[in-house]
Amino acid sequence: MKPFRSFATPVTLGLLFVIGAGAAFAAGPARASGLFKSGEIQLKITDAYAFRGAASFGENEKVLVVAVSNQGFVPAAMDEYWDRKRALERYFKDEDTGLVYFEFGLDGKYRGLSYYFGSGNGCGYCSDPAVKSTVSLKSDKLSGKLVMAKTKDAQMSFEITLDVPVSADDHGAAQGKGGGEPGKAYLAYHKALRGQDPKAIQPLLAEERRARWKEAEGQGNGGAFLEFLGEGHPAQVTVSEAFVKGNKALLLLQGKGEEGKVEGEAQLVLEQGTWRFLEETLSPASEP
Repeated sequence: MKPFRSFATPVTLGLLFVIGAGAAFAAGPARASGLFKSGEIQLKITDAYAFRGAASFGENEKVLVVAVSNQGFVPAAMDEYWDRKRALERYFKDEDTGLVYFEFGLDGKYRGLSYYFGSGNGCGYCSDPAVKSTVSLKSDKLSGKLVMAKTKDAQMSFEITLDVPVSADDHGAAQGKGGGEPGKAYLAYHKALRGQDPKAIQPLLAEERRARWKEAEGQGNGGAFLEFLGEGHPAQVTVSEAFVKGNKALLLLQGKGEEGKVEGEAQLVLEQGTWRFLEETLSPASEP
C-alpha cells in the first residue's frame, strides 16, 4: 500500500492559520487511532474532531460528525466556525493531509461515512451494514471502535478507535437579521473591497490582516494581497445573522457572485472599540 499523499488543495496567500499536527497532542491523549484504507491509499489515523453538523441525507437533519485524519486537529480553532466541515475542507486538507467523515445519530448510533482521496477513490456517502460499531455517546463524548473488514469486492477497509468529545455550539449572543454593529462593519468592508481602494480597506481590517498586508507590500506583493482579499468575494452580500462572544463576532452570509449564489460566514474582531474584518469562508449555496 502506498502512504497517504493525494489531495491538491491550493494554498491561498495569507491564510490566517493552517491546522496541523503537534499542538493537539500536547494537551492530552490522542482522540483517535487506527488505519483507513481505500484503493492504494492508506491513512494512518492519529486524531479526531467531532461536531454537530448537517446530515448527508435528510432535510435540515442534524447529526454528530467525526472527522478523522493523519494529522492533529486544534479544536479551539475549529470551534469558532459555523460550518466546521467547510472550514476543514478549506483550511485543513491538503496533499499530505486526509480526512474521513463518519456520521452518527444524535443518539450516538453509527450511520455512514464520506471521503474523497482523488478521482475514483472516494464516497459521497456510504452506509454499509458491513461496518461494525461499538461507538456510544456518553457525556458528550463518542467512544468505541469502528471496523470494516477487507473483502474481495470492497474498495475500503478500516479499524478505528475513537475517544473524542463533541465540540459545543456556543457562538455567543445572536444579533438578529443584519448582524447588528458587526454586520454594519462587514458591509462597510464589502463596499470598500468592491471599490478596490486600499486606503479605504485597510482601516477596516483587523490588526493581524493589516500587518500581513504591510509585510506583503514590503515584498512587492501588495497587489497580490488585495487580490487575495477579493478572491471569491461576492458582488452582492447580506448578513442574515451574527453572534458576538467577547471580542469576536461570527457572521452568517448570503450573496451572489459571478457563478451564482453563495453562502458562508465571516469573522470579525473588536479592536479599539471598532469591529474589524478578520476572514471569510464562502462556498456555492446549497440547493433549496
